[in-house]
Amino acid sequence: MFKHGNDNAILTLSELDGFMNALCSTPRVVPPSEWLPVVGGGKLPHFKSKAQSQRYFDLLIKFHNRVLQMLAQATDELELLFEVREFPDGDVVVLEDWCFGYMKGVEVGQWPPLPAGLRHHFDAIALHGEEKNFPLLDKMSSEEHQATVPRVVETVHRLYLHNRHS
Repeated sequence: MFKHGNDNAILTLSELDGFMNALCSTPRVVPPSEWLPVVGGGKLPHFKSKAQSQRYFDLLIKFHNRVLQMLAQATDELELLFEVREFPDGDVVVLEDWCFGYMKGVEVGQWPPLPAGLRHHFDAIALHGEEKNFPLLDKMSSEEHQATVPRVVETVHRLYLHNRHS
């Protein structure tokens, strides 16, 4: 195995997917040299062998390219990797990890300020992706939480289209 860094590392597939969606939606191309260390918590991980290291980097680049292709080909529905938890009364989509990853990607991508019309949409991601919003989330019902899922998906598509055509 490898040592992946610290608590700032991207720890779940859902968080990695959010991170990659934001990186692939930036108005500028973010080179891997800027985002690879962020995945490991601020530094590149150390592996026991060069083969393990190469496999790790190849998988991350392949994942990045898959997300980029998905966003570029999206028409009306994206395949975002949200965490889903099973409960007796049905499945619940958990957005926090994914949105935290997205917010990290926005930071790494050094996004410029969004126009007011898009900022409102972006707030759907920030609601779940910033710790300062936890008190708001705690007050929301399960139904209100789930109602934000389609808003987040729509926002990702809108932001990708806006930033790619800016």
